[in-house]
Amino acid sequence: MAPLDDPFRPSGHTGLLIHILRSRAAHFVHGSGLDIGLGSGILLAALGQLGVARLYGVDIDGAAVAAADRLLRQTGLHGQATLRQGSIWEPFGDQCFDVVTANLPHFPADVPADPEHSPYWSMAGEDGRRWVDPFLSGLAAHLTSDGVAFMTHTTYLGLERTEAVLAAQGLYMQVACAALVPLHPDKAKLINPDVRARYLGTGIAQIGPYEFLEAQILEIRRQHPA
Repeated sequence: MAPLDDPFRPSGHTGLLIHILRSRAAHFVHGSGLDIGLGSGILLAALGQLGVARLYGVDIDGAAVAAADRLLRQTGLHGQATLRQGSIWEPFGDQCFDVVTANLPHFPADVPADPEHSPYWSMAGEDGRRWVDPFLSGLAAHLTSDGVAFMTHTTYLGLERTEAVLAAQGLYMQVACAALVPLHPDKAKLINPDVRARYLGTGIAQIGPYEFLEAQILEIRRQHPA
């Protein structure tokens, strides 16, 4: 059982992404897989359990790389994994991958709201795209010809903006899954007011004192996703 004070404990976004990986496992090549923003290593472990042969992972936080190493040892996948500390694509040069996963920070704020999590957890600048845009900009150069990427996304990031960045590289996306996830009250206090005003009622749902964010999983390919 995972400890309650685990600084890399998976979120609801992570669960949605694992669900999509399992449901789409028959539709991607299982040669090599990369997870960007390892956190606990749970997404890389999920790829390994689905039969991806060569596992690669990167995180800017050395503590996350160590946590992922522990999890892969516990799940018997360590022998097929290569883990690196670094930023986005940098540690892997021009290497290409059959399947890429990314659950990057994308909350539109700069001040960490959860002292129990990693200092890199969730916060991603005033529009939430601090890490998302570098990931998207390098994606085409790191996907094999029939490769696929699955990433967490949120409505307030702007689907049209994400689609335009991908289209400029000849990549196509579809929303593979969407669900409302609770917004913690401490994080709600920190959200960029402009983002809140723009998306309240669409990407941000409010019912009484409770708030939810619309989380999405994007599937990205060189061809239109089936």
